[in-house]
Amino acid sequence: MDVNTLLAMTPEEVAQAIIARRHELGDTLPNIVRDRKQELDQLNPLVETALKERDKATDEVSNLKEKRDSLQSEAKKLRKKLTSLRETLIEEKKLKNPNPGWAKEKLAQKLAEIDEKVETSALDLNSERKLLRQMRELTRSHEEWVAKRLDSNPELKEYREGWENHRQLLEDADAAHEKLVGLAEVSGEHHTKYAEHKEIQREAQSQLNRSKSLLSSVDDIVGYWNHRIEHGFEDLKDGTGDLMAASRMVSEGKPSSMPQRPVVEKRGGEEE
Repeated sequence: MDVNTLLAMTPEEVAQAIIARRHELGDTLPNIVRDRKQELDQLNPLVETALKERDKATDEVSNLKEKRDSLQSEAKKLRKKLTSLRETLIEEKKLKNPNPGWAKEKLAQKLAEIDEKVETSALDLNSERKLLRQMRELTRSHEEWVAKRLDSNPELKEYREGWENHRQLLEDADAAHEKLVGLAEVSGEHHTKYAEHKEIQREAQSQLNRSKSLLSSVDDIVGYWNHRIEHGFEDLKDGTGDLMAASRMVSEGKPSSMPQRPVVEKRGGEEE
């Protein structure tokens, strides 16, 4: 209905049109309420399942991070112990012919630098994986060097076994990190699915609430407008208000509502 048609209607005709519309809603809204309830019956389990899957994946990622960090921390403590043991072996002349390649690389220092990057830098999962593998390769190279000299230096057994344990810790940390990378993607997918289902659920619930509210108000609105048609549209002294007040103001040349205060521009183009 356009504005001109609406303005040409009498108050009684407007009231009748409102009543007709409410009767129409009263006929259609029960079906809408039923459909939204059925939709929610299907959506609610989907949302609940998606939430559980997301939380499960998130918990697994968190547990893997904790396991990885714990293994790295244990490896770091063992590495410090082995570095100290190396110094002792050298002082006691039990560590002979240090490998020039390893001495040049300064294994402990290199591993410490990688440790610092892992602990202090904002790295993505792939960058962390690369650093963990660097640590593992450095450890394997030194482990091989020690193994070659075990026959001539039996007292290096503790030192060798320590580095073997260190390598195993790093391999376990790397394995945990590999699982973490895969699960992080799965967790993101579950979160996206949950967010999508949740948004559809929210919209369906909003429509259901709105439809139920409109349906519950049909009788009251129809009763109100029938009351107005029967008794008039001016002030009935019953608290229902004067519906013709704005019309009288317009007929008297007055604005139908309170005029708005005009916007006053300040210097520099700013507004009050």
